[in-house]
Order: sequence, then structure tokens, then C-alpha cells
Amino acid sequence: MHDADVPSTVHEAVTRVVRWASRPDVRAALLGQAGRELSGNDVHLLRTVAARGPVRASDLAAWQGVDKSTISTQVRRLEERDLVVRRPDPADRRAVLFSATPRGRRLRRRMDAAGAALFAELLRGWTEADRQAFGTLLDRFSRQLDDNPTADRTPATGPDPASG
Repeated sequence: MHDADVPSTVHEAVTRVVRWASRPDVRAALLGQAGRELSGNDVHLLRTVAARGPVRASDLAAWQGVDKSTISTQVRRLEERDLVVRRPDPADRRAVLFSATPRGRRLRRRMDAAGAALFAELLRGWTEADRQAFGTLLDRFSRQLDDNPTADRTPATGPDPASG
């Protein structure tokens, strides 16, 4: 593959992975029994709060790319299931911090174990070197997405029509 083909190849591969992961049977395998009653958004929020909590509502909203009122509605579903709890931020009583409850942390661990088991099966025929390289590169790529979710939107060629 030539370097110029890499972006198209990555785009096509990510599109296939997203389509695959959105299938109901795959979603059930990725989350196991533990995640069956949660929406996709609920799963992402619970994973984030459990991994990064306590976390401010404003930080969750920025991570999701939504406003604070939207995140409050979304997190309320997790609170109603006793998966997340909200408390005033001791550093700023006007702000709210979300943390995973013990039940929420257990649920996340069970979902993560189901997903890890599925990927262990899918990668079983790969060499150890390929599994290591894939894990390292995919982790690096996903962390880059966390740092810059939409990347620089400047066109790659030609001048910016708005500039002149």
C-alpha cells in the first residue's frame, strides 16, 4: 500500500468496524449480559465516569460534544439505575461531580470483560507480534481521537475560500 492510499484504507476499515460494532449481535457480545439494558450512549458515559471520575458535568459535556443540559439528562438515566451518583464539587459548589457507584464500576468491569473475551477470540489466529502491534497502534490512534475528535478541518489543498 502506498502512503497516499493509507487515509482511504483507514477510512474504509473504520467504517467497517463501526458497522460491525453496531450490529445487535455484536453489541451483545461486546457488552455481555451486563450491558443489555443500556443504550450505546449510556455505555460510553458509564465507562467514562468510571474511568475518569469524579468528573464535572462540563467536562463530560465537552467530551460528548454536547451542552451541559443535555449531559445532565443523559447522566440522569445512569443515576436512576444506581450506576452513577452526583455530588457538589467541593472546589466550586455551583458545579457537579459525577462518580460511578460500586454497582456502576462492577457493571463496567463485566462489560469490559465481555468485550475483551470477544477480541481475544477474534485475534486468536494472529501472531503475538501482530496482536501487540495492532493493540499498540489502535490504542495510539484512539487516544489521538480523544485529544482531537474532529482534527483540523482545513482543506489539504488550495487556499481557504473564506480568506480571500
